[in-house]
Amino acid sequence: MSRNKEERRNEIQKILLRRDQASVDELAGSLGVTPETIRSDLNYLEQKGFLYRNHGGAKIRQGSLDMPMDIRMQENADIKRSLSEAAFDLVQDDMVLYIGASSTALHLAKMMVLRKNISVFTNSLDVLAAMAESRHKVVLLGGEYNRIGRRTFGAAAQKQVSEVLFDLSFFSMDGCLDADGPATQNTDEMPIDQTVLTRSRMNVLLSDHTKFDIVAHYQYAKFSDFQILVCDKLKKRDYDRVSPVIRTIREV
Repeated sequence: MSRNKEERRNEIQKILLRRDQASVDELAGSLGVTPETIRSDLNYLEQKGFLYRNHGGAKIRQGSLDMPMDIRMQENADIKRSLSEAAFDLVQDDMVLYIGASSTALHLAKMMVLRKNISVFTNSLDVLAAMAESRHKVVLLGGEYNRIGRRTFGAAAQKQVSEVLFDLSFFSMDGCLDADGPATQNTDEMPIDQTVLTRSRMNVLLSDHTKFDIVAHYQYAKFSDFQILVCDKLKKRDYDRVSPVIRTIREV
């Protein structure tokens, strides 16, 4: 696959993630290619399980969608680094942390080398790889393996986190439009996240502003379950939604 083709298909996935659905003509106009090229791309992505075709376009495959980490890392990369830097200020030496399998948290994991004697529990193989050269204790949760998300999930992982008291835990979301808390497009991580939320002294939600305009169908928590929200900016309507229940909002 040529690089241009790969980048174009990645961009199609990002557009559908933001908008839920799009027509062939809209995608062709946005990406500057012919409708025939877009149809070929959509057929490929449908076979990969990212979407299903409808009349004249495509719709995201809600509930089973799992964006590969390399695609998620490309989206709003500068913002995610800024969020990670702000969140890192919360981390102190000797803490026990939970870091979930998110592209923003992956940036955060790379910064842990600057702290001493940290214990990190994670279900993300990418977080594990990011901390491979550190001297910290890193625990990869066991369980079933999600190949696309490069993460573990299931009853074994949930049991592991149920036996730990975390000082600080980091979470993310795929969207929260019309919801009173963060939501995801997948269900496999929800039991882990929900258990960690009850076992952590401080829960931190990391999100860029675009997620507040995205519909995600599986809500795993309420905003009131978090003590801190780290975001790049908030519209007034979103600030009014979260400010009554989240103690601290850090805009970067």
